[in-house]
Amino acid sequence: LVLFLHGAGERGSDNSKQLKHGMTELQAYTVSRKEPSIIVAPQCPEGKQWVDAPWGDLEHAMDKSPSESMALAMELLDSIVSERWVDGSRLYVTGLSMGGFGTWDIIQRRPRFFAAAIPICGGGDSGLAKKLSKMPIWVFHGDSDSTVKTKRSRDMVASIRAKGGNPIYTEYLDTKHNAWTPTYSDDKVFDWLFSQSK
Repeated sequence: LVLFLHGAGERGSDNSKQLKHGMTELQAYTVSRKEPSIIVAPQCPEGKQWVDAPWGDLEHAMDKSPSESMALAMELLDSIVSERWVDGSRLYVTGLSMGGFGTWDIIQRRPRFFAAAIPICGGGDSGLAKKLSKMPIWVFHGDSDSTVKTKRSRDMVASIRAKGGNPIYTEYLDTKHNAWTPTYSDDKVFDWLFSQSK
């Protein structure tokens, strides 16, 4: 199972806009590689966020409780997993921008739940890095991102490494706030993701 968390521009209630980035590539990959998968792509309502934190800040502390949208996404995920439709050792999460924040948030809340994570141009609570020291994580960001500062990903990676973890970090040169297009267009990223197992 892959949980996909979209960015701010795809919020709404049409149950369609959230498929704008990454979904075509992910679906094409699973079909071409004959990788049977369930992709869960909930849509965050207008005015809501996966994480109730300002995207432009250089840091934030994780709230004790998840945002309303994240809580609903987690409830949906639990419902699917409880039906035993999926391999519980191969649960993955990825997200971009606002969804990159969401990816960091959900793996810090559930560090033993997912087999691997791919947060793209997001940010998490670097004070909770120890929780992620054993999780396979591949982080992506553009070096010239002014919407979500590149420092957010750099800080998370450095903090996890300081706690004994080994996240992979890819920073695209001359790239602003669109690290997701090259990431989701690279089959090697999905090769890595689907190779991970708890």
